[in-house]
Amino acid sequence: MRPLYAGAARVKLDPPVGLAMLGYGNRAGHNAGVHDDLAAQALVLRAGGDGAPIVAIAGVDLLALGDRIACDIRKRAAADTGIPADSILICATHTHSAPAFNIFATPRADAKPADGRDLEWERAIPGKIASAIVQAHENLEPATLRAATARFTLGINRRLMRPNRQIQLAANCAGPADPEVTTLGAYRPDASPIAFIMNYPCHGVVLCEDNLLYSRDWPGFAMEEIESAGCAGAARRPVSIFLQGATGNVDPRSRGSFEVAEQYGRAMGRAAFDALAHAPSIGGAGTGEVKIAARKIALNLKLKDFGAELAIARDCAAQTQSSLDNHRGGDGFQLKRLRDHHAQSLAALGALETLEEQNRRDRRVDVARRELATAMSIVTIGSLAIVGIPGELFVELGLAIKAAPHFDQTFVAGYCNDLIGYIPTRAAYAEGGYEVDTARIAAGSGETIADTALAALAAMRA
Repeated sequence: MRPLYAGAARVKLDPPVGLAMLGYGNRAGHNAGVHDDLAAQALVLRAGGDGAPIVAIAGVDLLALGDRIACDIRKRAAADTGIPADSILICATHTHSAPAFNIFATPRADAKPADGRDLEWERAIPGKIASAIVQAHENLEPATLRAATARFTLGINRRLMRPNRQIQLAANCAGPADPEVTTLGAYRPDASPIAFIMNYPCHGVVLCEDNLLYSRDWPGFAMEEIESAGCAGAARRPVSIFLQGATGNVDPRSRGSFEVAEQYGRAMGRAAFDALAHAPSIGGAGTGEVKIAARKIALNLKLKDFGAELAIARDCAAQTQSSLDNHRGGDGFQLKRLRDHHAQSLAALGALETLEEQNRRDRRVDVARRELATAMSIVTIGSLAIVGIPGELFVELGLAIKAAPHFDQTFVAGYCNDLIGYIPTRAAYAEGGYEVDTARIAAGSGETIADTALAALAAMRA
């Protein structure tokens, strides 16, 4: 029987203090310091000696990473380790307390300085993340695995339908959410932990727009808790990785402070650690051989057709402009109303034009076919699977993938190797709301992704 090997590493990202921050459009001010370090955490698993199947899973404490940067990271790591690029998952934790940078492209050498950004630090991001994978590969040692689930209920559905049938971003206690954290642990023969992976869907937004400190938000406290529990009595501190789940329509049920983030984060870390303590070992003596495999699956998703909406928005803007032009009533309240109406019309038109401009400029888009090309990545480790989704999948679709009968545990990792934006359910498109309004892909794309994942899982388990 071939032994299983595992190696882990962490590399700090060290963004400079004072940058602008991503995550909230209405955040005022730049970063004022560091509450907890942002980092890249990586786990490498190999099913035997040199040349055996090998995979790498990295969790990165940033809002997101686009395809071009993720490809750069994977190519660098593959060149230095021999791990196939398609067997590497780069997953952002989606903290909204991270620095601003271009998530879709590394700045060129001749790029001009930008306010609130540090282009040299941005250029260093791919190398830092790749180095975490390289170090994890260098740290490979014999290991066994354990996998478990535990109850955890921080997440709550955030699409509340008002009496007027409009969707508001607010807590919806009756809406779907995921009640469990799925966890993987890698252990040395002496039972000391090498690394942990925790997977759960809930936006990293316990900290609100008034926070100006870099932070991993509540997942950081979960990672801190499980690492602290794992290193009790051990010589080395384990590395923990958080994989954000299908969190497109899920927010924390409590928000507003580091105290709340710590309360819930530590509760998850402890629940995950305790669940693993009672889980059977995988890959050790007498447990059978652990097979490792990886697949990259191309996705060509139809874009939303904005033609009709753009025509209406242009007509509305023209009408409100005409009303302003024809106003003869002085500078009273009526003029203010007309100006407000016109500003609203221009904002609605501008939002649609921005989405269309994104499609025109996006290298992944086939304008003639109106399709966006991306991919999902699937890693299987014995009876466990990790499905990497390139965006913000709605939780209903994540639960459908998790419920697949092909594997004992199925992790659904969002923000993986790309970012295509929100991936709502078909039903949500009929309801509207923020996620639907800002989504670029057409209705039914989410179901296509889920169905593709389920078919791939069935094939990989066969």
